[in-house]
Amino acid sequence: MSGIGLVVALPRELPAGFVRIRDRQSMEPQAFAVYRSAPMVGRHVAVRAGVGSTRAADAARLLIRRFSPQALVSFGFAGGLTADLDRGALVIGTAVVSEDSSRKLATANRDLVEQFLAAAAAAALPVRQGMLVTTRHIVADPASKTDLSLRSGACAVDMETAGIVEVADEAGLPWVAIRAIVDRAEESLPVACLTMLREDGSIAPGRVIQMICRSPELLWHLPRLAWRMATARRHLSQAFARWTKSLTVQSDQAPG
Repeated sequence: MSGIGLVVALPRELPAGFVRIRDRQSMEPQAFAVYRSAPMVGRHVAVRAGVGSTRAADAARLLIRRFSPQALVSFGFAGGLTADLDRGALVIGTAVVSEDSSRKLATANRDLVEQFLAAAAAAALPVRQGMLVTTRHIVADPASKTDLSLRSGACAVDMETAGIVEVADEAGLPWVAIRAIVDRAEESLPVACLTMLREDGSIAPGRVIQMICRSPELLWHLPRLAWRMATARRHLSQAFARWTKSLTVQSDQAPG
């Protein structure tokens, strides 16, 4: 394996062009779905971990055992913590910080940061670099987001990056985080959304029906959330596609 390994939480976070690997002979746990990029996209792999840093770390270890990627990427959605980040904006994570303070837990690989910044800019996407914070629980309301922003100094929040970074450091691999904003700092995110997910990050239809019966206002929130996620995924896919294209150009231009 000569490409990179992406760790996502949800099916919708996968970039376009990835297809699932179905290996019935594998002894790996079936809790994680593994994907490979289409040949024209390069030799990259992705794993769908489900929500949370513990599952993300376990999924990252699986990628390393099976595919030996050259780098790990925390890839997917995030919540905005600063007013300058609109829905769909990309954040290229320069570091992950503690949710209890602004202490840096790890710093991203600078070359990867610059590569993805350039790729997003070349695709004319809204993008900035900044610090990320990983939390154990969803940060759903504006007041909580403001408090977290002040404590951590981060511009965006997710629930997986710290686990992926921990494994990258264990393995001595470079890492970067590419996150697309789904909810702005001043917007609330329905906490019930997480209860609709199975452990592996896929949607459980029965739970969706139950939650709507309990909270009919979700019928207003869910279509809007789906639209925001579609925008975020489109921007993630465009940035990744531009990044892989830039690698192909560099390879073609290399001497010899």
